Amino acid sequence: MAGNRSCFSKKGTVFSIILGICIFSVVSLSFYLRKAFLLPKKKFLYTPPPKYVELISGSFKGFFADLFYIRGVLALAERMENTSLWVDWVQENFRAAVYLDPDLIQAYFFAGVVVTKDAQSIQRGIEFLRQGLTLNPKSWQIPYWLGFNYYQLGDYFKAIRCYQIASQLQDAPAFLKSNLPMLYYRAGRPDIGILYLRGLLQSVKDKKQLEWIKTKLIWLQNLVFLEQKVDEFRKAFGFPPKTLEDLVNYKLIPRIPEDTFGGGYYLNKETKRVESKFGK
Repeated sequence: MAGNRSCFSKKGTVFSIILGICIFSVVSLSFYLRKAFLLPKKKFLYTPPPKYVELISGSFKGFFADLFYIRGVLALAERMENTSLWVDWVQENFRAAVYLDPDLIQAYFFAGVVVTKDAQSIQRGIEFLRQGLTLNPKSWQIPYWLGFNYYQLGDYFKAIRCYQIASQLQDAPAFLKSNLPMLYYRAGRPDIGILYLRGLLQSVKDKKQLEWIKTKLIWLQNLVFLEQKVDEFRKAFGFPPKTLEDLVNYKLIPRIPEDTFGGGYYLNKETKRVESKFGK
């Protein structure tokens, strides 16, 4: 009986591998048929549901995950006139790969960031990465890339939240915490960034990190200070200053503070906000 079970097990393994390779071949062939003959997407651009692949993969999940990962990488190089269709095809392959092996970190990057070309595809990348968070909640890279996508869309507060999540996970690089104030600046709330950096100064021990944090703190404090002086100018004279030099000429400040990052502060004529060339 033991011999029969062993024989059955070997046959089942061989069957699983053959079936998996057949499915993968159909997936690959469907792309080339669709591209060569311009056939309808629903008929010839097909990736089987990951759950079905999982059922037939048995103990070879990693093997099949690698197959779909490779197919996804190859799909990145295949460009199509229909961008939405191309994003679908790329993400479907990587979705199957990470479903079978959630630790394929680079797959999240390819499907969540590399495929993004415009606002619509960035949103698709966000959706993919959000699903990735449920599969691999311990990887700091996934929320970091998610925050990057929100940053591209100009949704800075969501980007801040994602970076905060990423910075709290194991092995997250130190720059994630010290870079958050830049996002507060982008969101128009440098005052919150100042409070954050002051709190960070109390918890960081590394001397290089402390110096970097202090430099950012001074940079943000200067921005807030200049914003306040622009408001004072407007209230005192009934019109806004044309440039920051007006604050000096009208004796509100003795000089424009030095930009600790060397870019220089200026008054944006469109937004009427004080900005730094470093932050552009």
